[in-house]
Amino acid sequence: MAKKLIFIWLLSLLTWAFVLPAQAALTVEITKNVASALPIAIPSFGPGIAGQPSVADVVRNDLRHSGLFRVIDPAGYPGDPRAPGDVKAAAWTTVGATGLAVGSVEPLNGGYVVNVYVYNVSTGQELTAHRFTCSAAELHMTAHHVADVIYKAFTGKPGPFASRIAYVRQTGENYELLVAESDGWNPHPIVRGRMPVFSPVWSPDNRRLAYVTYANARAVIYVQDLATGQRQSIAPGGEIVSAPAFSPNGEDLAYARSSGGHTELYVAHLRTGQRQQLTHDDAINTSPTWSPDGSQIIFVSDRAGGPQIYGMNARGGGVHRLSYDGDYNAGPVYSPAGNAIAFIHRTDGVYALAVMNPDGSGVRVLDAQGNCDHPSFAGNGQMIVYGTHRGGHKVLAEVSLDGKTMAVLHSNAGEDSQPAWSH
Repeated sequence: MAKKLIFIWLLSLLTWAFVLPAQAALTVEITKNVASALPIAIPSFGPGIAGQPSVADVVRNDLRHSGLFRVIDPAGYPGDPRAPGDVKAAAWTTVGATGLAVGSVEPLNGGYVVNVYVYNVSTGQELTAHRFTCSAAELHMTAHHVADVIYKAFTGKPGPFASRIAYVRQTGENYELLVAESDGWNPHPIVRGRMPVFSPVWSPDNRRLAYVTYANARAVIYVQDLATGQRQSIAPGGEIVSAPAFSPNGEDLAYARSSGGHTELYVAHLRTGQRQQLTHDDAINTSPTWSPDGSQIIFVSDRAGGPQIYGMNARGGGVHRLSYDGDYNAGPVYSPAGNAIAFIHRTDGVYALAVMNPDGSGVRVLDAQGNCDHPSFAGNGQMIVYGTHRGGHKVLAEVSLDGKTMAVLHSNAGEDSQPAWSH
């Protein structure tokens, strides 16, 4: 009865409202860092666009926010080199730098050329160099690409910065599905109105978003093309559907369908509309997610009396339980490499963010400071974005896979939740 009342309450919020305040960018606040972070110097790169963060500022903030780098205060730099010929590596040892990245931003045909050169200060070796060309509108994202170059030069792993996040913002009775750059810059609405929006997920090619909302007094899953705005509804009319998840090849969508007191998992082929039922029992089955190779699906079921995480093959066979630690485990998602599962784990009355091995072993709580929701891995698998609570408000947060670094992304514009990191 309680679930039915909640659903009726949600349906009462269907009136559209199209006039909303201007979007506010998210502010990144680092709340936990690695004591052994690599000390790095990032000189100015020169001026950028008035009224926007400079390329150097974006790069510095990205590297700080990863938790793996300690950016040395520019006030103490021995100079402001912008090209290899200006670099005197020994001078940078005096400020304690181990790494150094210099570069330039030059106007070109109404756009910009951005150069970056990365050095190991102790050896004087140039580790890598890259040149980017971009429009003025792309300069901020290009700075994220520069940060990715530096991140990879020192860690050997792809950086997570030149990506986007989708998330839901509630302001009063208004809801928006927003997409922004990884640091919260340039948020813009994909959906807005007085209908709740739930569970956004990116397609593997990052060209589409699937999400749940309401239309004609019913829950609907839409798959929306971000370039054209065109959207495709999933499942026949009148069904109660939720929890969409793209297959790794982007051709199929798994989801949950509720009918007659049961909630079962289905897969719909996006081109033909054909669908297959995966689960067949009296339990609630929801929150499906594919393994990176597409062979397995993990999901949540209460068939053992409370929400727990289960696995099965992608055709619905071989169902087996994965989570046993605690009486509430939900919202699972695979890391891009398939070597970890992030999920929501109730501990001491708090819905915490946790990770475990793919076989269900090795549960580790990463954040139990506030009720968490909707974990999503960065493309490099080293960071997780999720919704949580700080100071009585819903905010977004990011944490490293090892739990050693953490940042909170917040704004004064509304309550933010249910983030999804692009691939």
